[in-house]
Amino acid sequence: MELLKRYGYQSQSYNILRSDKSYFFSPSGIDGVIAYVVYVRVALAAGDPVCAQSDLPTFVAEFKLFCRAHGWRCCFQAITDRCKTDLENMGFDIIKIGEEPIFELAKLSWEGGKYGDLRKDINSARRHGLTVVEYCPLAGRRHDWEKQMEELSAIWKEFKGSGEFSFLIGEPSLDAPGERKYFLALINNQVEAFIVCAPIFARNGIYFDLMRRRQKPLRGTSQLLITESFRLLKEQGYAMATLGAAPLASEHVDDPTQNHIIEMALKFAFDRLGYFHRFKPTYRFKEQFAPTSWEGHYLAFGSHRFNPIILYALLKAYDPSGVTGKLLRQIQHAWRGIRTLNPVPGSLRHRLPGR
Repeated sequence: MELLKRYGYQSQSYNILRSDKSYFFSPSGIDGVIAYVVYVRVALAAGDPVCAQSDLPTFVAEFKLFCRAHGWRCCFQAITDRCKTDLENMGFDIIKIGEEPIFELAKLSWEGGKYGDLRKDINSARRHGLTVVEYCPLAGRRHDWEKQMEELSAIWKEFKGSGEFSFLIGEPSLDAPGERKYFLALINNQVEAFIVCAPIFARNGIYFDLMRRRQKPLRGTSQLLITESFRLLKEQGYAMATLGAAPLASEHVDDPTQNHIIEMALKFAFDRLGYFHRFKPTYRFKEQFAPTSWEGHYLAFGSHRFNPIILYALLKAYDPSGVTGKLLRQIQHAWRGIRTLNPVPGSLRHRLPGR
């Protein structure tokens, strides 16, 4: 925890504390930690190394040697722009896998015609009697609220078809909240939706980790819950917040070569195989709240030949109970035909497996 408080910059860094992780510490004594999981001999580091920026190249080099000694592919998932440059300089290949909306809380405003629809949604929720409160389990448990929160989570799991996500995605953790925050949307003491947040220590920020709501929520429930949570966080002195990366979003990528890599290396695994759906709506939903800026999230892999096994390892890390070997076979089968379905620029052919 002390390392996170000193160096936790990546928005999901708090979730390296989840029990699915192993931890790598520097043999040379660098003050830091790299959290990782291993699937199909792929070591996936969870976000940026948690260390001082100046120590990052040496620390990554040590982790890469550690992976090589175990016969693992070395990958870093969901790294930030400031980590990306160092890894590129070390020979890692980089693929952009998402974009994260950053909200500077002191600058937030939803005035003007551009945000008219957002204001209408918020006002609709208020007219129905919806209010937003922060729930602090450590200050006093509300078992009636928690029971309703568990019911909303059960509805979501049934829709998803397996358990909670893992790796860099958190869970409600009401029995052990730690540094998490909980914001609830209520009508007459009934929980209509809730958000679980985690700290981003090195940025004086808050990551909106997960949201659960009723299957047929009242209009504006999510909009009021998020905007009121922003307001409360600003009052508490936080500088920034993020709703988390929109996976596969590439609205702010102007490199056509990189776009082609995104499409080939990731899009078929999600869209063609029907996994992790509705990403465009995810991007548009987050955009409506007027982010101050967008920051990239990247996958870095330590070889010049992208292998579809990395896709399977990624999916398995995030959804261990929902991803099976059958999906790996589907990915491999789809990848064999990808050159026919999506012609590859000559400059990229050396980065595909089987060449």
